[in-house]
Amino acid sequence: MTTQPQPQPQPQEDKVSLIDIQLFLKASGRNVLLSMLASLTVGAAYYLVAPKMYEATATIQVATVAGGFVEPPAVLLEKIKQPLFFSVATFQACGSDIRPEYPKPITDIVKLTLNKSAPFISFSTQAHSTKEARACLEAIISEIKNSQNELAKPLIEQKKKHIALLIEQLKLTEYMAETFNDSRIFLKNSQSDKRLLDHAFVVYLATTNANQVNEFRRQLNNLETDLIPPQTQPTTLTSPLAWSEVAVNKRPLFIFGLSLALGVLLGLLVTGVMREVVPEILRQMREAKTLESKVSSRRHDSQF
Repeated sequence: MTTQPQPQPQPQEDKVSLIDIQLFLKASGRNVLLSMLASLTVGAAYYLVAPKMYEATATIQVATVAGGFVEPPAVLLEKIKQPLFFSVATFQACGSDIRPEYPKPITDIVKLTLNKSAPFISFSTQAHSTKEARACLEAIISEIKNSQNELAKPLIEQKKKHIALLIEQLKLTEYMAETFNDSRIFLKNSQSDKRLLDHAFVVYLATTNANQVNEFRRQLNNLETDLIPPQTQPTTLTSPLAWSEVAVNKRPLFIFGLSLALGVLLGLLVTGVMREVVPEILRQMREAKTLESKVSSRRHDSQF
């Protein structure tokens, strides 16, 4: 007689019902209320004790020469992050006491952001007054301008030398054009065959010379255009320096809302710990105590 295999009972999945959620929230009421009061107390203490901080922001466009960057914005950003890029005076303008033997990066004071679609770098800093925040950014931008001006100077000088050379060549070519013109008029009035051939040759030279004059003028115009904005310009602010007249860390509504949210989350967390973690710890402690009692009783029986 064969026995039919008994079906194995399927483990029941733990499901959370709306009733469970309601009971949990009801049980959390007291903890949530206490946590909210504690969070509001901490938030009020922070609002009263914390010093006011004011923020200033600025965005610069990197320097260009003849339509090209003096240095790529990403390279400039990495140089700015180096501890030795800025002078001690700049750090002091930002309210930081720093010694040359212990340099530190400016990123400890100022937040830097590189625009991915344009050659812009943004700066943001906070200080105890708007005047201090503005002075910090002005010192930083001034030092960056000086650095980029030093890099742009040899490039601009090279362009200016090229312009001077083209001007000399243009003057010489224009002088030759006048000479050819006089010779052409003289030879044109002559009736001899040799003079006619000379006249044709002079006309050819004059035409070639005129083409050179036009080419030199075109190159000279392009170079002069390259040395004026926006093709060539120093490091500039994309917009005037901006700063807040209200303390950025003294926003009552924000602090009140954040305190309430943290109080609710903390209260729910405490309730969850008390309902799940604490009973589990107590159960394990009881099991450990029971096991210890059994082991001690067996030792006692073995002695007799």
